[in-house]
Amino acid sequence: MTVNATLKIIKPHSARTLLEELRDIWSSRELLLVLAHREIAVRYQQAVIGILWVVLQPLITTAIFTVVFVVFARIPSPGESYPLFAFAGLAIWQYLSRTMIDGGGSLVLNAALITKVSFPRLIIPLVTPVAASLDCVIALIALVVTALLMGAHISPLVIFAPLVILAAAMFSYSVALWVAPLNAVYRDVGIALPFVMQILMYLSPVVYPATLVPEKYRWLYQLNPIAVLVNTMRWVVLGGEPPSIGSVVMFAVLTAVLFVGGSRLFRAMEGTLVDRI
Repeated sequence: MTVNATLKIIKPHSARTLLEELRDIWSSRELLLVLAHREIAVRYQQAVIGILWVVLQPLITTAIFTVVFVVFARIPSPGESYPLFAFAGLAIWQYLSRTMIDGGGSLVLNAALITKVSFPRLIIPLVTPVAASLDCVIALIALVVTALLMGAHISPLVIFAPLVILAAAMFSYSVALWVAPLNAVYRDVGIALPFVMQILMYLSPVVYPATLVPEKYRWLYQLNPIAVLVNTMRWVVLGGEPPSIGSVVMFAVLTAVLFVGGSRLFRAMEGTLVDRI
């Protein structure tokens, strides 16, 4: 009599390699899409104008900053008109802000799911960057349409705008891998994060040109990943001065370091999250 037995080895989370975790995420990609679809549906459920808020938010914010900086402060406009300049910056900034804040709070928000269902937990902070990408694409389409109506030039590089969104998604996901487990244990992190994001907005050339910054400090913007993303988005949509190779390389290196370090922290804390959330 022959008995066939299958031996399954279950490793503790801290012993799993990053490659194994990435394979698990890929094998669970259908679950990721389901959760992203759920987030989109819940976000605009019972909203009268629904997804039109995606366009209204940057439009209204752009109008406010146009009045403040152009009408009142009379700040010189960059090469393109200031409203388009601000709209392009706000479109990618609102994506980054939402994905970092919501991604940072994702484990707490999905506590019931995490404690009852077995699946790769690294998926949870990734849901918001995937879901919010739809909003960012719609905002960029609105930007292109607005620019055409204003008779402005649209760069042929606009076809690469999705790659900028992908880079922003990778960066915000890498940050969320640090913030989400820390926020699950220390809720002060989630409370402080919106305030930190507000500070980062004013430290980045989202609604003002970097030329307003004294020249001796401008090199800091080469190290600011948000500034790199904002400037790159403006370049591919509206044209103008491209980002420097050095700033792009620094952005890529920083994103990789944040991702590897964040995934290690996430996996190290994952075993205790269920008891702490």
